[in-house]
Amino acid sequence: MRTEDRQITMPDKNMQKSHRNEDAYAIILAAGKGSRLGAAVNKVLLPLGDSTVLNYTCSAFENVVEIKGYIVCAASAEIDQVKDLLPAGKYPKLMAVIPGGASRTGSVQAGIEWLSAGCIPSESLVLIHDGARALVSSAVILRTLSVLEEEICAVAAAIPVTDTIRQIDRHGWVSNSPDRDLLRAMQTPQGARLGLLREALSAPQNQDLQASDDLGLLQRIGCPVRLVAGDVRNLKITDKADLALAEILIRSNPRMQPE
Repeated sequence: MRTEDRQITMPDKNMQKSHRNEDAYAIILAAGKGSRLGAAVNKVLLPLGDSTVLNYTCSAFENVVEIKGYIVCAASAEIDQVKDLLPAGKYPKLMAVIPGGASRTGSVQAGIEWLSAGCIPSESLVLIHDGARALVSSAVILRTLSVLEEEICAVAAAIPVTDTIRQIDRHGWVSNSPDRDLLRAMQTPQGARLGLLREALSAPQNQDLQASDDLGLLQRIGCPVRLVAGDVRNLKITDKADLALAEILIRSNPRMQPE
């Protein structure tokens, strides 16, 4: 590790039992596009069931009592549209719709800065969730929160890998065949305490790093990571097949409908 890199000093594990019933917040990332889906608009604004993808996502967090509030990071040009989709009467836990960044990491940074500026305590639990994962269940959200209450760590939902995975080199030759029993496919929510997330984003070794998920930033400052059971239904709507599958899941389970 370079001398200018910074690693956190993890709190004594004996202190962990004092962290109970902290406030929990969420950052919903919705500033992406629908390019891979072939849509002319942001995929979170596409129709899903009797509403939109984003409505389903936000309803999932509205329905978890332990979530005190959440913000949505949206593309600047879509902020008014997102606000119209999420009226206060139906989404009372929505704290703000703010401009996201040019990348996932930029949007996470914007969300963390907004929460910090609002005097949210550093020990508060913060979950970060992809706006395109519209069918996340309350059970998955609660599992991630439970770990953050019990441990000083980062957490993420994940599911077992069912396909055999081969690692290849740049020429297509197989270089490694990892044991799939030890592999997990990452989902969201992912999260940590607000102070840890803020430190990970400001650490020298993470500057200019565009991580594919939030755990990458936290691991680089020495934060331990725990995975909890995700859900195969917690799919990320990326292409037309994903959107069609989400529609089928909603039709087969009317309880998924946002109220």
